Amino acid sequence: MWHSQVAAPKDVAGTFDEVGSTATLVVKLLDGLHDFHIEVTAAEPGRMSTHVGQQLDGPMRYTSTVRYTPAGSGFDWRWDEDNELPDGLPGPFGSEALLARFKELTLSQSAEVNKMLLEAMVPQPA
Repeated sequence: MWHSQVAAPKDVAGTFDEVGSTATLVVKLLDGLHDFHIEVTAAEPGRMSTHVGQQLDGPMRYTSTVRYTPAGSGFDWRWDEDNELPDGLPGPFGSEALLARFKELTLSQSAEVNKMLLEAMVPQPA
């Protein structure tokens, strides 16, 4: 809901803080929608979660780790991602610099949406 690259989740089994949990994510890439099978490979609830994603209709693969650090009444988070790009992608699609800028922009937008959604859940004085 909050991640601007994820169009929809499907076949969700488990949660992001449970090793072995899986899902299929419909992901918006530069060339359209693609299904990725994801699996949580490491988790420390409230501290970190790592998942691996494999494109079902192509060669792309990534590993994402999200770390949470207590901050005030909430937490800060850091998203690290390693992407495996196939050789021979046309034009700018094979550029690691373009992919890095694209990921930075989408994660920044996603973080703002996530913040807005979380703030909307905090009771406001009447």
